[in-house]
Amino acid sequence: MFELIAELVPLAMGMAASPLPLIAVLLVILSPDGRGRSVAFAVGRVAAVLLTVAAVAALSDTATQGAGGSRVGAAIRLVLGVLLVVLALTKLRSRRRNAAEPKSPAWMQALDGMKPAKALRTGFLVSAVNPKELVLGIAAGVVIGSAHLPAGRATAALLGYTAIATVTVVAPVAAYLLFGAPVRQALEPVRAWLVRYYDIIIAAVLAIIGAVMIGKGLAGL
Repeated sequence: MFELIAELVPLAMGMAASPLPLIAVLLVILSPDGRGRSVAFAVGRVAAVLLTVAAVAALSDTATQGAGGSRVGAAIRLVLGVLLVVLALTKLRSRRRNAAEPKSPAWMQALDGMKPAKALRTGFLVSAVNPKELVLGIAAGVVIGSAHLPAGRATAALLGYTAIATVTVVAPVAAYLLFGAPVRQALEPVRAWLVRYYDIIIAAVLAIIGAVMIGKGLAGL
C-alpha cells in the first residue's frame, strides 16, 4: 500500500498543479455572480477525474491479471511516461514559437456568461478531453488497477487521489463561498501569473511525472 501511495501522490499533485482548470475556475470566480458557475465547474472537474480514473482502474485490473500482468502494467507506465515527456517538450517548443504573452482560449473568455449547467460541462471536459489531463488520469487509473487491491482499499485510493487532484479547483471555490469579495481580490494576481507562465508550469509538471513513470516502467520490465 505504501508503494501505491508513493506512486499515486505525485500523479495527483501533478493533476492539481495543472494550470488550465485553475485559470478557468478563477475566471469564473472573478466573473459577475460567479457563485453558481464556480460550484458547477468544480463539480464537473471532480466528476471527470473520478470517473476517468475509476474506468481506467477497472480496465487495468482486468488487463494485468495473471502471469505477466506486472510486465503489462510496467509497459503501460513506460508508454505513458514517454507520452508525458513528449507533451512537455511540445509545450516548450510551442512557447518558444509564440514569444508573445499567451491569450486565453475563446471558451475561457466565454466563462463570464455561462449558465451553471454549461459551466459544469466545461469543468468536466477540461479534465475528460484535454490530452494532458487525460494522460495523467489514465496513469493514475493504471497505478490503482494494477495494484489489485480489495474493493475498499481501491475505493479509498481513488477518492484520495481525486481529493488531492482537484483541491486547487475546489479550495478556491470553497474559499470564495465562505469569504466572498476578499478572496476575489487575492485571486486576480494568481490568475494573471498562471496565464503568463502556463506553458512553463505544465511542461515542468509533465516532464517530472513522465520521467518518474519511465523509471517505474523500466524497473518493472
